[in-house]
Amino acid sequence: MPAFHHYYSNPLGSISYDLLGFVCLTWTDAAIEPDLMQSLYAHTLQALKHYDTCRLLTDQRRRPLPEHEQGWIVEQWIPAALAQCIHSHCAILESPDAGSWLAARAVSTGSTGPLHFAYFQQEEDARQWLYQA
Repeated sequence: MPAFHHYYSNPLGSISYDLLGFVCLTWTDAAIEPDLMQSLYAHTLQALKHYDTCRLLTDQRRRPLPEHEQGWIVEQWIPAALAQCIHSHCAILESPDAGSWLAARAVSTGSTGPLHFAYFQQEEDARQWLYQA
C-alpha cells in the first residue's frame, strides 16, 4: 500500500507526495475550470520543489483535459517546470477511453525538452517506473 503525504487539493484534484520519491496529481470528475486547473498545476510545481523531486505521477483516468488546457500545459507549465530543472519524469495513468487516451498523449507529443513520459494502465507499474527513474 503506497504511503502518501497530502500537499494540496481543490475541486479538480489533489496533490500528494509518495514516500517513494515522487509527487502525485490525482484528478476528480469535476468539470475543468481553467483557473482551478492552473492553480492545481502551480501547486504541483511548488510540491515538486518542496519535496526536491523531478518525478510526477498524474492520474488522468477520470476526465480528459480540454484542448485549450492541454495547450496551456505544453506552452506554459512544462517549460516553467523544465526551466527550474525540477521535472524530468512523468508517469501518466491513462483511461482506456479513447478520448481520454488521446488527450493524455497530446501533452507529451506537444512538449519538447528533456522530459520523459511513460503511460500506464496500472498504478503499481507507474509507481515502479518512477521509483526506478
